[in-house]
Amino acid sequence: MPAKKKAVAIAFAATLLIALAAGLAAASTSSVTITSPKTGSTTILHTNPYTAVAGGVSFSPATAQTTRFYLRRDGCGSSNDNPHLSTQSGTDGGDGCGLVINAVTGLGGDADQGAFVDFPATDGMPLALDTGNSITGQIDISGTAVGLVEVDISMEALVGGQGVAVGSTTVSAVVDPTLSDNAIPFSFQPSASLAGADLQALDLRVHIHGPNADSGFMGFSGKAWVDVPSFSASVNKSVSVSVDDPTFANPVPARVSGSTWSVAIPTPAAGKHTIYAESTQGFDTSAPASTTFTVKR
Repeated sequence: MPAKKKAVAIAFAATLLIALAAGLAAASTSSVTITSPKTGSTTILHTNPYTAVAGGVSFSPATAQTTRFYLRRDGCGSSNDNPHLSTQSGTDGGDGCGLVINAVTGLGGDADQGAFVDFPATDGMPLALDTGNSITGQIDISGTAVGLVEVDISMEALVGGQGVAVGSTTVSAVVDPTLSDNAIPFSFQPSASLAGADLQALDLRVHIHGPNADSGFMGFSGKAWVDVPSFSASVNKSVSVSVDDPTFANPVPARVSGSTWSVAIPTPAAGKHTIYAESTQGFDTSAPASTTFTVKR
């Protein structure tokens, strides 16, 4: 695996563990009930080869919003460097630090300032992506940079355990050496193929280069961020039914319509049976509901 891809994979693995832990700790966003068949009811197998199973369900509203991630850095090139994204801003120990290589060239050259830096999200995950709006933000160039700065911005995410490209852009600006901070805004449209996707992890890659001098220094401490259009809850909602199996090893998907759900299942063999139902919204699964009924020949 190339070093660049390996670095992203490691970052994704770390943020995935954080996201999963956060998901397990969060309160349930959905709940489900069973209204049919009623507990204690009886059905006749030879006249009812199929049994109607139905109930109610509630999900958290998926309201359009924007999640802001701040680019943060804890130190300058040491073991505590830790470039990352966070929904919380603060004073960063790495504010104004240089990147890996701070080459100085004349205005006709191209100074590649350390290839790239990855900023993986360490909180704010999982995230329900809204591709109907642009991802926007700004990178801060600090110090005494002069000349044309080109900044490559790319974003990747983890969806279903697989790394996917969210989008990218390249922006350029002539930096003013008399300013201690040069804000460089950027914007790009997220991939339409990720509409409504539940992101398990997120990584922003920044590459600074161009015919300039001294641009390899970035400002943090609230001066650089990325705004990701999102939903307050996942738009992916479902209800599953299981017969005599509380582990849902072979679930049957139900049809969801607003606050109700229904499905017809083959009537099980004669005897007493328990039907279980659970609702899922994104990475959250509700506590199961159950009902017990009797089947006669």
